[in-house]
Amino acid sequence: MSRGGFFKGLTSIAIVAVAGVMSVSAQQVTPEVPGAAKIVTGRPAALSFEDAIKLAINNNLATLLAHERRNEARGERQQSLSSLLPNVTGTAYQASLTENLVALGFQPGVIPGFNSTFLGPFKNFDARVALRQTIFDLSAIRSYQAGSAGVRVAELQEGLAREQVASAAGLAYLEALRADRAVFAAEANVELAQALFQLATDQHKAGVATGVDVTRAQTRVAEQQVALAQAQTTSEQARLNLQRIVGLPLGSALTLTDQLRFTDEPLPSVETAVAEAAHDRREVQVAEEQHRVSQLERQAARAEYLPSLEFVGDYGASGITPASSDLPTRRAAIQLNVPVFNGGRTRGRLTVATSRERQTELELANVRGQVEEDVRLALTTLRTAAVQVRAADETVTLAQRELEMARDRFRAGVADNLEVVAAQASLANARVAQVTALAQHNAARLNLAAALGRAETFRW
Repeated sequence: MSRGGFFKGLTSIAIVAVAGVMSVSAQQVTPEVPGAAKIVTGRPAALSFEDAIKLAINNNLATLLAHERRNEARGERQQSLSSLLPNVTGTAYQASLTENLVALGFQPGVIPGFNSTFLGPFKNFDARVALRQTIFDLSAIRSYQAGSAGVRVAELQEGLAREQVASAAGLAYLEALRADRAVFAAEANVELAQALFQLATDQHKAGVATGVDVTRAQTRVAEQQVALAQAQTTSEQARLNLQRIVGLPLGSALTLTDQLRFTDEPLPSVETAVAEAAHDRREVQVAEEQHRVSQLERQAARAEYLPSLEFVGDYGASGITPASSDLPTRRAAIQLNVPVFNGGRTRGRLTVATSRERQTELELANVRGQVEEDVRLALTTLRTAAVQVRAADETVTLAQRELEMARDRFRAGVADNLEVVAAQASLANARVAQVTALAQHNAARLNLAAALGRAETFRW
């Protein structure tokens, strides 16, 4: 897990500046959440934040694979249980035999009146059912318990995959919203640049402005049109990424029903949040259960030194043929198996299991420390993001006021349009920064929910 990542596989929001255009991009933390393995055939034209998460969980490759691994773990548990349940087999055969008595140690004349060394051919028939039932085998019991714990691990890992996919889908939805808002802001900037260009043209015709003023305004229109094209490309990329994660057909028409908005909600104390995360985070639960599995596997390896007890028996008929001289025969026995020496295999298995137990213990301690760091960083980031939203709103208001004042001075002929162009650029940047700050704040809210283990249930 990368330092500062809220959990393995969780995407994070980063601010990227390209050609003067600020954007929020979803950067994946290894291992990245894959795309969908199933495509929605209904093609919904409208998509809410909640629907995006549900579709992603149902269609994404990560959750589908996690579900299949849970089924695999159940099969492995059934295999470990089989050694504790009755094992019944049936056999039947009809044979034609010959024997060399010399090979068996019988020399001619040893048996009075029987001088031949060759016997047969003769027939032999046997059919029976055999039963083997373990009465007590501590190693097998511990192996079954480890298999049951392994199923629990797979179930928790499926929950973790759902959390990861929910976070990725939420951040992709958020990036698509941010990109749409950036397009709206860029369109507003183009309209404003065109209006100021028209003003400069009118002022030039009236003899108040110079040709340089007109050229500056025209250059600004071209710059804003480039920024609009970049914003539209970024928006298309964001929508394709969202569709790929949730399982919608790529390039299909899509309307996002939720909108970016600022929600200033009370935050829990650090101590409360850390305690909740330590209890609810899937990573902690998985690490704890994996540690329990390694403990049971060590106990199973150690129990191989102990004797085991089992019942063995069979019942059937034997004779020459099934219809000739067949008689019922049976066997019933209690068998004690005492391990004496198996070449050091048990000792080697115990060494491996002990080392794995220690590894899972260390990993558990590391996960708990990472979870606490995630929560603390998420709370700090969210507080900072809220301040940035308020500051960005105030900056937009001030930039609009500055532009109005510069435009009035230019219209009155007491200044050239350098002030107008500068104020226009400040307003454009302020609008983009406002959208970015709002997206960052909502991403910080989602990241806090992920840090607390509640990404799947997070709502706007």
